[in-house]
Amino acid sequence: MGARRGHRLCRLVGDADLSGKSARLFDPIEGQRGKSPEKREWKKTRRRERKRTGSRLRIGALDRSGEGGQTTLVKSTLKIGPIDRLVLFGGGPLMVAFAKEAIRRKIHTTLFAVKRHLEEALEGGSGPTLRAVLEQEKIPFFHSDDINRASELRSAVSSAAIGIGLGEAYTFSKETIALFQGRLFDFMTIRLPQYRGGAHFTWQILRKNRIGCWNIQVINEEMVPGVYDSGEILKSREYLLPRSAKIPSDYYEAAHEEGFKLFCEFLDEVQAGKEFGLAKLQENFSSYFPRLHTLRHGWIDWSWRCDEIETMIAAFDDPYPGTSTYLNGRRVFLKRCQADDSEGTFHPFMAGLIYRITDGAVFIAARDGALVVRMVSSEAGIDLIPTLKVGQRFFTPMKVLEEAMQYSAEYNAAGLVEATEEEK
Repeated sequence: MGARRGHRLCRLVGDADLSGKSARLFDPIEGQRGKSPEKREWKKTRRRERKRTGSRLRIGALDRSGEGGQTTLVKSTLKIGPIDRLVLFGGGPLMVAFAKEAIRRKIHTTLFAVKRHLEEALEGGSGPTLRAVLEQEKIPFFHSDDINRASELRSAVSSAAIGIGLGEAYTFSKETIALFQGRLFDFMTIRLPQYRGGAHFTWQILRKNRIGCWNIQVINEEMVPGVYDSGEILKSREYLLPRSAKIPSDYYEAAHEEGFKLFCEFLDEVQAGKEFGLAKLQENFSSYFPRLHTLRHGWIDWSWRCDEIETMIAAFDDPYPGTSTYLNGRRVFLKRCQADDSEGTFHPFMAGLIYRITDGAVFIAARDGALVVRMVSSEAGIDLIPTLKVGQRFFTPMKVLEEAMQYSAEYNAAGLVEATEEEK
């Protein structure tokens, strides 16, 4: 393999020669040959990534360039199936899709979730709760805030069972991991070891990163949800987000589609008795960004550049409440924002001023351009655009911005953990 080709971001297809002599590589855009628009877009995105990270990374391929990569194949394999039982941990609409697909394949499926996941509304927060959907679909499930003490877990596991976590809030004990005999895995929607932590899509949007990835990772005793994970990778799937993807719900939609494809491929291979090669993470390429809470962190600093404010508003858009600021002393939330530099720049003293309202759009002055916002709502979710007037100013006090920068969001099975007076 030439040095130039050896640096490309590639995806491993089929089995690799674990002796290090060869690995079959395939183009990142599956099925694309020649100079297609998708391929050109992929290459442009990769070049931007290389400039930002200063490295040329490869996933699922043997590294011979001497520059390293995100994962390196090691001389170990894992045969998992066939299986007759599946135990799921976590929540969300994709987890429901996993359960329904497994049941369709005649695999006995059970789901375990904490209270906050069971009571969470699906479909962007406007649909039924996870509990209601599971009951409607007749998917067996149990509420457990401590999976290591769940009496129902042992009866849900057989010698031919696997466990899969997806956004789970659990830290698995040595005994629980042993119960699955090494067949306990986490579906991670990040390019490990990058973007560890939480609020993955918000951080990606803030960095204007459009490369999505799913990893199936072995769960070990070192894993702490939202903090750290070091297990080997046994299967990955990378994809390029479309240009139309701008807000978290767009990222979730793309991730849902790609994650479901990966799950189906994984089940096919497991039932066929495939032996998976395991890849260790290269920690010298790791990055960590902490969990966020929209109401605590999502505030607009009107001293930022126009594109920075636009990105901030996009990063906390649907399915979240929106990015906050104040108007006449009241907290308001902004969504559906687009930067516009066609009318020139504004003096910093003009930042936050509403200078035009037309066709349901609010034009707001920023340092180096305008922000066109199409959704301004109150804390009660009431549309405020009909009540707005030109000359009013959006403003965020410095104290609020400083508190947002210093706030650390921690979650447990019940939800956000509030600090005590002694801890504040």
